[in-house]
Amino acid sequence: RSSDLSSSAARHIARRPPPLAAHWPFLAMSKQIEGSAAKPSFFARTATSIKGNLRPGAGLYSLGFGVAAGVAISGVVYLGRTAKVMMFDHEYAKLQSRKRYFEKQLVFSKEQEETQSAHYMAAMAAEYDPAATRMPFKPLDPKYRF
Repeated sequence: RSSDLSSSAARHIARRPPPLAAHWPFLAMSKQIEGSAAKPSFFARTATSIKGNLRPGAGLYSLGFGVAAGVAISGVVYLGRTAKVMMFDHEYAKLQSRKRYFEKQLVFSKEQEETQSAHYMAAMAAEYDPAATRMPFKPLDPKYRF
């Protein structure tokens, strides 16, 4: 007897009449006139579209996932390079040492040039002959005297 109930229920569901709007189209038109079937706003349609694209497998979802993964990987690379420079980079110390050595050499060479220039000026002063700067058979101008 239970099988008879299930088959009669299935026949009843299969023979369900269509909704009232199919028989009376004026019901659908009245809803439009009253505004209940109004077109959704731009923001509502945009939000629905974005919501539909934020599911796995959609283009916008994949694009966002790729951007987030790229930012995360870039952060990991940045942190890794920072740790490497802070803990394992000895090139910086080598370069600083070379720069200090170069500066010492530069100071030493400048001192040598100053010393040589002073010796040259002293040699020139020793050879200075004010009489050689006067015109022949004329007196020495006072600006050439020591």
